[in-house]
Amino acid sequence: MGAMTVIIAGVIVLAAVAAGIAVRFLRRDEMFVGLTPGLLPAPGQEVGRQHVRRSQLPPIAVRFNPPDGVGPGLAGVAIDGRVDPVELSATLIHLAQRGWLTLQPLAHAPGSKPYDWQLYAAPQPPKEPLSPTEQTLLSAAFGAGPVTTLSAFRTQPGVKQASDSLLGEAADRHWLRHLATASSWSLSSVGPVLIVAGLAALFWFHAGFIGIGIAVGGAAFTGLTRKLPEPLSAEGYAVRVQCEGFKQYLATAEADQLKFEVGIDTFSRYLPYAMVFGVVDHWRSVFTAALQADPSGELDGFDWLVLGDLMQTAMILDLFGADFGIFDSLTTEFADFADFSGLDGLTEGIGDVFDGFDGGD
Repeated sequence: MGAMTVIIAGVIVLAAVAAGIAVRFLRRDEMFVGLTPGLLPAPGQEVGRQHVRRSQLPPIAVRFNPPDGVGPGLAGVAIDGRVDPVELSATLIHLAQRGWLTLQPLAHAPGSKPYDWQLYAAPQPPKEPLSPTEQTLLSAAFGAGPVTTLSAFRTQPGVKQASDSLLGEAADRHWLRHLATASSWSLSSVGPVLIVAGLAALFWFHAGFIGIGIAVGGAAFTGLTRKLPEPLSAEGYAVRVQCEGFKQYLATAEADQLKFEVGIDTFSRYLPYAMVFGVVDHWRSVFTAALQADPSGELDGFDWLVLGDLMQTAMILDLFGADFGIFDSLTTEFADFADFSGLDGLTEGIGDVFDGFDGGD
């Protein structure tokens, strides 16, 4: 009898692992067949589609500007198929660059690292349409008045709503595959339910190895399916290729190129994209080198930063330095809303074990 329960427990674990691998396999991206990667078919053109692993990318041509009509938040979704806190941070800065708000670092002493950020709504906002995500973020920030702090803003329910809205915008653009499988909510609940059921069977019903098998199977399934990106349609994959090309430029640009070919003000405009692409360290080092070579360089692109009498090259360099952390601060201030730690320590590494097996990221 004891051997039989061990076998049953093993079968449960193997079944859970197989189910998790199957889910990862079904959630693959698409790409157009016979088209240059990054291009969309002409209206009325019939083009086949095929599944590809997320890690499978064709040779990427460098592009020197973001895809048309794709803001930094959506660019981040196209790159990794999900909404992370940095997408919302970048969208906030993108709104500031366009004149919707300004940001002021709050520090205990001049020159010290900001402990928070003051957000000011523009008295006369631009006359331009906003995306649903941008509208939600601005409403969350200034619903109670024209001035708030980033620490207060990040606790507003609208921030989580903006995350859902950004994914909805990607879906409205037909970037995401529509799957006939269970919804994301029910998929994410399977593993925790199994873990709870297994522990209950173990401690309350004395199910022994079977209870352990159910709990371990639930943990394995959670690890394999947790934080899976939304699968991209062929349209979304084409945009991803374009974004990867722009990412290559931001990751390899040199200071002389920034200074003489496109202008230092380009640093500010492309900063939100560098944030979502994860290449902000290189991008800020390029900017620092270009500005140090010519301290009199034009800084009009930083009007969204309120520094008062401290609007000096040295202060700008300090703010964007690796240790001062304007980027890190703006990103981590959003981080608490984005995830629930619960089972992270138990499951986070499980999916990584199988990434090489199925090409998942």
